Order: sequence, then structure tokens, then C-alpha cells
Amino acid sequence: MAIDAFQKLFGIEKSRVQPDCILSPLNEVDLLAGPKAARHRRGDYFQVADAGRATIIGTRYNLLAGDCVLHLADTPCRNIYLFNCCGGVGAGIGAAYSIAKAFDFESFSGMLAGKEEASCYFPDATLAGEFSAHSGLPEATCATVGSLALEAAYLPRFRALGVNCLDMECSAVFSAAGKIGRRALALLYVSNSIPDKPWHEHLDRRDIQRLGRARNDLAALLSGFIARSPARQPLNTTNFRPA
Repeated sequence: MAIDAFQKLFGIEKSRVQPDCILSPLNEVDLLAGPKAARHRRGDYFQVADAGRATIIGTRYNLLAGDCVLHLADTPCRNIYLFNCCGGVGAGIGAAYSIAKAFDFESFSGMLAGKEEASCYFPDATLAGEFSAHSGLPEATCATVGSLALEAAYLPRFRALGVNCLDMECSAVFSAAGKIGRRALALLYVSNSIPDKPWHEHLDRRDIQRLGRARNDLAALLSGFIARSPARQPLNTTNFRPA
């Protein structure tokens, strides 16, 4: 029996995807899924866990975050939550944010060439408002970058744009979610700070403790938000545009 592209990528059938999907790196899957989650399924590029009220999707490569969202187009998914760490710009280790807008600096070649213009993408306003009312989490502006090596050189531009944090998925997730007609939200916690505590330097004990608390608290906020939401029926996805 032939396996379709979705099952090969994700390791599950489309019909098993929950209305709420959390997209994260592989190393966050166990935290988000919890000890009672059904056993994990591994596809060629994504690892999936059923956490009861949500499907947790772990990505092997951050450059496939947008593709991941596009492949959810004809599944029961209706809400997509990006959960990840980020680099802070003027923010301390352990700060946590709900992203209000994300600038697209996804192209490595564009950054290398000194590109300064960037499109801007947004979360779903209703979903962001619901989460804000539940959590009280501060909002931030993100720049989604295609290079770690070039981050510091872009700091003047990022500051001019009011950027608080840097990641490598957010603008792709927002744009892809808009393309397929799904609601998206991004929750990021600061694991390094540019330029004083870059990603490759070891953190001291206090920073490690702050980081651990921020990661756990943000995961708990998201899980609590999904658990408190009204039970959702699977979508009739025939009304959504294909990716």
C-alpha cells in the first residue's frame, strides 16, 4: 500500500491531527506532550506526539517550519502555535513573549548582501487577543533571520525596526498560516542575548535557572490556554485554499 506524502513526512495520517497544533523543535516535544502523551510517531522530517487536546509537531530543520504549516492545509488543524527559544535584543535571559509581528529576514543570501527591507507578518489577531487575556504575556516584535553569523551586524537595523527578539521560523509560520487560512500564534522565550550573551557562549548558573523557569512556565501557559478552550469540532477543510 502506497504511503502518501503527509504520512511519509509526519508518520501519521492527516485525520489524526488535532484542531490545536504546537510546532516546536524536536527537543521541546517531550516538555509539551507531557508524560501521558501517546507514543511519538516519526516521519522523515517531523516527529508527532498526541497530547490529547493538541498535536505536538517537532521539526528536525527550522527551514521546514513553513512547509510543515502548508502540509496542514487539509487536516483538522485550525490553530497553530509556534513554541521555541529566541535571541533577545535588549532583553534578558528568560524573558518570554507573544509575538505581535515578525519581519522576514529569512534569506541568508539577502542578509549577506546587506538587505535592509523586509516584509512583515502577523499572528491571528483574535487568537493573539484570546491568549493575551489568558496569560498577560508581553508582546514583542521578532525578526526571523537566515543567519546566526550575521545577527550582530544587523543589530542597528533591528533596533530601528523595534525588534525585541530573533528567531528562524516565525515569519514563515505566520505567512504559511495565512496562506492556508489557519490561525497562528508564536510564543518565544529568550535563551541568549545579542551581542552580550550570544548563542554559542555558556550561561552561568543563574541564567540557566532563569531559562529553565521561562521554558517551563511558557509551556504551562500554552497548555493551560489550550485546555481551557472550548471543545472544538474538526474543521471542514474544503473551504480553505490549498497551499
